[in-house]
Amino acid sequence: MRETLILIRHFFRRFFDNDTTQVDGDTVTTVVRAIAIVAVPGLMGAFFLQNQYPQRPLWGAIEDHYFFVLFSFVAMGGVAIFEWEMLFPDKLDFLVLTPLSLKPLQMLAAKATALAGFLGLFLVSGNVFGACVLPAVSKGNFYRQLYAHSAAVLLAGLFAALLFLALGGLLLCVLSASQFRLASPFVQMVSVAILLLLLVHYAKYGDSIETQLTAQLSIMRWLPPIWFLGVYEQLLRGDAAPAFASVMAHTAYRATWIAAAVVGLTYPLAWARMRRMAVEGSAGRRRKPSRIRTRLVNSIIRRPGERAVFHFIGQTMARNSRYQVYLALYSGTGLALMAACALSLEMRGPRMGLALSDEGLHAMLPLLLFWVVAGLRNAFDFPLTLAAGWVFRVTGVDKRDCAAGARRWVLGAAFAVVGCVTALLRVVGWDVRRLLVQVIVGSCLSVLLTDGFFLFVRRVPFNEPRLPGRTNFPLILTLYVGVLTPYVYGSIAFERLMEMHPLRLLPLALGVAMLHAGLSRLNRKPAEVEEEMEGYEGEFQLLGLS
Repeated sequence: MRETLILIRHFFRRFFDNDTTQVDGDTVTTVVRAIAIVAVPGLMGAFFLQNQYPQRPLWGAIEDHYFFVLFSFVAMGGVAIFEWEMLFPDKLDFLVLTPLSLKPLQMLAAKATALAGFLGLFLVSGNVFGACVLPAVSKGNFYRQLYAHSAAVLLAGLFAALLFLALGGLLLCVLSASQFRLASPFVQMVSVAILLLLLVHYAKYGDSIETQLTAQLSIMRWLPPIWFLGVYEQLLRGDAAPAFASVMAHTAYRATWIAAAVVGLTYPLAWARMRRMAVEGSAGRRRKPSRIRTRLVNSIIRRPGERAVFHFIGQTMARNSRYQVYLALYSGTGLALMAACALSLEMRGPRMGLALSDEGLHAMLPLLLFWVVAGLRNAFDFPLTLAAGWVFRVTGVDKRDCAAGARRWVLGAAFAVVGCVTALLRVVGWDVRRLLVQVIVGSCLSVLLTDGFFLFVRRVPFNEPRLPGRTNFPLILTLYVGVLTPYVYGSIAFERLMEMHPLRLLPLALGVAMLHAGLSRLNRKPAEVEEEMEGYEGEFQLLGLS
């Protein structure tokens, strides 16, 4: 029992002990911050509604209930996605713990217990304030609403966690290790996009929830939060609940049992498979790099330092799953906003359907470019490869070449986004003239965003230690709230202007090229030592013998 408790504490700490979320080695601080992030929205939402009751109408109250059910579902889904790689033990756990004198099922039981405690911690902390405050604010039958609220939100969060556990277990049981690593980022990105789309749907169409739930449930029946809203209304109102409640509640109970059964079946199988792969090792051969890709990169990037960093970024991204999670979060956010802008709900007789928005289609490219470039900028700042820093210092590579290689990598990713969005717009039915405007404007935006986010950045990606006081939260809030909105609307207006006057694309491209050349020359100037780095003892120390 003592060994099991030690293992449980070890696995529980592993959920928080990583370089991207941990604060100065203090796990307790990380846990408190994570709990506060999921606990505050429920508390603030309940207090915000205190002036709406008791004169709140029936469907207004149902809209409020849907917010708390939706938040529980999205929060637990986000936690499961963020800890995707830690839901199952990784190779390091097996390599370190397997040689010890532990019973075969001891590690499995300890990991399952730690996982249940981790998910339960966020499930309870994210819903406890809303469950206590909203029944008091609504001034109804306190204990009945407390029971209905707690059951619905806890069941919604539990289903979200089980859903992603089942999805991960199925992928591990069906795919090989290399296929799983390849599929995981795409699954995470799509999952994040779906969760954010649910939030955007509530923000855009929450006031019309009566129309959506009293019409034929064509689209709404496929939204899991609606299932648990049915549980809420059925437990709270009984036979007086709206007609959708009974059908959706039955779907919610059945889906939860199915998800739990899939997790109970696949988790031990996935555990055994990961353990075997960790002990036996990878039997596949390492593939040689493509000659065509190597020649293309070498022809474009001439400087050895830039070329080395270019390959270093690609290999690090492919190898480290933590970077892939953060890129999936940013890319999923961009996809969700893109889909929310491009698609809208409309009534088609008794049913609801999807329609395309011309303004939203124009917003797709600037939104995706912003989130991809911003995501790469933040990913490059995570110090997960500090052990590789000695290579760049011993070889004497100029950090300006390293930064230039990073900018080229980001610019290539942005151009890839431009190509994908252009192909999608062609499928939608855009003509060649509008597609040409998208390509030129998107390329210009790619260059400007890359220069803007990486202006005067002179360091090796993934390889700079974090220094205290470098995070500027007001600046981040201003960027994502105050700058993003006018940037998107300005890009839409500019694209439409260029479609009416396509000849103006030539001076636009020339102007952006001249600006990029000027900024590149400015970045090539000798770098000055930052005051924050003076006296920093984490740098690689040479013996001074050369």
